This record gives sequence, C-alpha cells and structure tokens, in this order.
Amino acid sequence: MKIVSFVAASSNSGKTTLIEKVVRILKERGLRVAVIKHASKGFSIDHPGKDSWRFREAGADAVMLVGQDEMAFMRKMARDPDLLELAAMVKDFDIVIGEGFKKYKGNRIEVFRSGVSGKEPLCMADRSFLALVSDVPFNVAIPRFDLNDASSVADFINVNM
Repeated sequence: MKIVSFVAASSNSGKTTLIEKVVRILKERGLRVAVIKHASKGFSIDHPGKDSWRFREAGADAVMLVGQDEMAFMRKMARDPDLLELAAMVKDFDIVIGEGFKKYKGNRIEVFRSGVSGKEPLCMADRSFLALVSDVPFNVAIPRFDLNDASSVADFINVNM
C-alpha cells in the first residue's frame, strides 16, 4: 500500500481541490484509494439525540455506524494518531492519501499557492518533501508540478510511492 500526505503552510492552498482531482484520476486507472483528512480544529459527525450519540454519551470508547453501502467509525483517542497508524485501519486500498498531516515525515507533497502560503514553500528549508505542487515556479531540488496538473501529480504518486 502506498501512503502519501499532501501538506501546506496554511489553509486555502488548494490541497482539497488537488486531492479531489488526483483521486478521480487514480480511480479511473482502477486503483482503490482512501483519503484520511486531518481536521486540526476537530469535527463531529454525530448529532445529539441520535443512537450513536447516545452510545458515546453513555461512555462507549468506539461506535460504528453501518448502512447498506457505507460505514463510519468513531473512536475516542488519547492523542493525535500518526498517519501510518490510521493507514493501517484501511489496509485493503492501493493508495492512502493523507491531507494535512504536517508532522508526518514520510512521503509528503507540499501544495503552495502564492499569496496564501507565505513567501516560499516549506520544502525550501525542509528537504524531506518528495515534491512541490505550486501555482508559481520555484527552483527546488525535487520535482515541481503546476497546481493545475493533477494528472502529472497522480503519475508521480503511482510511480514513485
């Protein structure tokens, strides 16, 4: 299983839009793709009064919702898990794409948007990035892709991860 994380210095850099495009391309190529989103500000899919909410309120450490064609799994955590730990939970996929796992030091691709992401990409000071996707050119020692070229990014992931 290939694991790659898209990160950026700030929100609104285009990570989600790029990942959407890359996922569609990889799916068209017959690959099974999972995406794990790091919601740094938290989130909730539960609603007060619903059965799952009531189970969590009763103290359940984990609750799984299962429907005819999808499921959701909620689990209390003592700490922020690593992308590798989370990827182990979705083992039957060809590629796992993480969004926003800045601390993950594995396969990372930076997304940079001028006017949003700061003066220069994080990869200029951090050599652990595998590639840069940006809307402006930079002289970097790693592959750089245009922000609108999701196909080349998908090719890079498929060949290099």
